[in-house]
Amino acid sequence: MGEHLLQASRINPKKPLWYRRYRGAAYLCTLAALLWTVVIVLPYAPFSYLPPIMVGGGPGIWLILGYVLFIVVGVGGFGAISAFLTTVELHEDRTIDPRIMWPGLILLSIGVVGSCLLLAVAGALGGYSVTFGTSSVKSIDELLTNYVNPITAFVLFEVIGAGLAVLSMIRARWPSS
Repeated sequence: MGEHLLQASRINPKKPLWYRRYRGAAYLCTLAALLWTVVIVLPYAPFSYLPPIMVGGGPGIWLILGYVLFIVVGVGGFGAISAFLTTVELHEDRTIDPRIMWPGLILLSIGVVGSCLLLAVAGALGGYSVTFGTSSVKSIDELLTNYVNPITAFVLFEVIGAGLAVLSMIRARWPSS
């Protein structure tokens, strides 16, 4: 029994380990979130306009939502998938199908970055117009409305990408005896 556990703990160097790719994506999202945080708190123009926009509410909420969702879905989502993959690949020694996992990783990455950035840009532009009074309410509403469909498309990319990751873990092959 002890030999089986020792054998299961060895990592096959030829086997691609997907948990590393998702963990790498989580690390990249962490670095991007740190950079995003620095940009928000910089006291220099044009960055110094962001805190009043966020505090002002209205469209500024979109900026906050994009920032928070990037941390939750980007860092947390990729980290959680990496943890599940660690169990599947290392502890259960199952093999992930790359034909399902590659599109999942790509779609999830594009979806997270695209949707969160568009939320933040729409919130920053709309919030600037509200906070500093450069546009009418109707023009701000039109501005935000133009972002809804692209954001929705990116969110669908996220959902499909995460779904493919889960599907690939469910379909992972057990080692042949």
